[in-house]
Amino acid sequence: MLAMKFINQILMKQFFVFLLNTILALSLFSQTGQLTKPEILINRADSLLKKDDKASIKLANEVMDSFGDKDEYFIKSTIIFGIGYKNLGKYDSSLYYTNMGLKRALKIADTVNIIKLYSSRGVVHYLRANYSGAVNDFKSTGQYYGAYGYETENLSPLHHAKVLNNVASAYIKTGESDSALTYFIKSLEMREENDAPKRMLMVSKLNIGSIYLAIEDYKNSKTWIEKALECASLIQDSGLMAKCYINLGINSKKTGDTINAIRNYKNSLIISESLGNERDQAIVLQNLALLSQSQKKYVEAYGYAYKALLINTKIKANNSGVHLGLCDLFMEQQIYDSAIYHGKIAVGLAKASGNVSSQIETYHILYRAYKGKKQFSDALEAYEDYFVLQDSILDKENQEYIQNLKAGFETERKEDEIVFLKKLNESEGVKAKAVQDRQRMIILSTLLGLVVLIVISILIFIKRKKDKELHLVEKKLLETDLMNKDLASKELQTENIYKTKQLTTHALNMMQKNQMLTGIRERLSQISKQVNEDLTMDFKSMIRDINQIQRTEKDWELFKKYFENVNKDFNRKLRAVNPELSTNDFRLAALISLNLNIKETAAVLNIAPNSVKLARHRLRKRLNLDTGEDLYVFLSKL
Repeated sequence: MLAMKFINQILMKQFFVFLLNTILALSLFSQTGQLTKPEILINRADSLLKKDDKASIKLANEVMDSFGDKDEYFIKSTIIFGIGYKNLGKYDSSLYYTNMGLKRALKIADTVNIIKLYSSRGVVHYLRANYSGAVNDFKSTGQYYGAYGYETENLSPLHHAKVLNNVASAYIKTGESDSALTYFIKSLEMREENDAPKRMLMVSKLNIGSIYLAIEDYKNSKTWIEKALECASLIQDSGLMAKCYINLGINSKKTGDTINAIRNYKNSLIISESLGNERDQAIVLQNLALLSQSQKKYVEAYGYAYKALLINTKIKANNSGVHLGLCDLFMEQQIYDSAIYHGKIAVGLAKASGNVSSQIETYHILYRAYKGKKQFSDALEAYEDYFVLQDSILDKENQEYIQNLKAGFETERKEDEIVFLKKLNESEGVKAKAVQDRQRMIILSTLLGLVVLIVISILIFIKRKKDKELHLVEKKLLETDLMNKDLASKELQTENIYKTKQLTTHALNMMQKNQMLTGIRERLSQISKQVNEDLTMDFKSMIRDINQIQRTEKDWELFKKYFENVNKDFNRKLRAVNPELSTNDFRLAALISLNLNIKETAAVLNIAPNSVKLARHRLRKRLNLDTGEDLYVFLSKL
């Protein structure tokens, strides 16, 4: 009896499962049957995004070609195009189609798709490193959510929370940490109110902790990161636990709690090793190296840094940070050669990755290392590079600040427009007043914006001027310091003598090469007249090759490099006498300053001596020299 009862229960369960599946299938069939052809194509294209973006774009093209005259399908197709091209890394195409769709959606007030398109365009701006543009678009998305709410199933509070999170992420990139924190907190509150998955809440808490860390509010940072760690431990998310420990390690390090910093980093390292996460391992090892260095445990620090170097090399990550750390480590121990070796590698890698801040830091350490080695010319060169990059960073920050202000005013203008639209919808009787209010708000916002921009521009100008004056003072102090050192003076004098010899030797080599090639060319020309036609063509080809070699600019580029190393202001002073001097005039002047005679100059320039005489005469006229004034004496005084 029990067996039969058990079998009956199983059969009943199977029957109900079969019945449920049948109902679902019929329901789906009914829904599919109601879909039009363009809707079916759009749904299929949407399902293929990320899996096969090219196929998805092809289907959207089909919809656009056949049904693009209808706003609904036009907009939906552009959304597919925008996302598909973004996934393929074709950001220009993505922006093109997204802008098309957004223009149409705004025209017909299609709220759902306006939100989607602003959000999609914000992501593309973010990927293209246009962070102020990303902030503007993500905020526009949030404003439409705020104005219209969640009116369809396509809009949800959790998606709105994601948009707020995106605004925060973009603000991090613009360096506006306070704004980023505000939006991360808004995003978390919305996620908590709408029962978001635990992992999502945990990531939000970690983000908030990281922002507090960036703005040096270490107490709040620790609180939020520990909340995230507690959640990660409960659901056994090892990856996020490792990231929490890294951030706690940084927090402890910043507050001077070295013991806890090392403990947290080692906890993260153990988890990262168990997960095989080599990127996080490298990050932790670099931080452990820095902590060991701060404790003067240089051998231990080198061991950590070397392990990080090996891992980064294995995973093909940029090693500029590790080499910068090693450069600083050796500099602290006054091992100048090793510091310079790693510093040069760090600069090269930082240039390749476009990391300007790393270049600035490395050049400053290289300046100190060269100075420590008494290589004062190299020290000055490193300082010059440091100064130029520091100045460029200041320019970029000022431009980005103004752009962010403009984006902020644009956002305020859009907010005013949304308020205006809501007023229009409330009552026909207040339309005229709403128009006047809108015009007044736009005028006031524009005037206020102009005033603020002018004030900020003046402040930026004053700050830049002060910074430049400070840099010039530092540079002059450095130059004075270098000039007062006997060793530096002797070394520079020896180096100049060596470079002058290099320059003269190179000029003579050019002369000898040209003389030899001219002799060969003339001999080949004579022989070509005495051989058959086939060989004549070969000889002419060889003569052309020789002419090409004699016309090459490589020798002159090397000569210019040597010459400018010895006579840094020669060209500038010559240009001050006559700004219209030609390249050939500069070359002739350089050779005359080396005291080469007419015959030697002709051989170097590969022209006839008479041509040199004419060129010298023209140069004298262009330099406004008196008849009795010696050209060599004049040039040697520059």
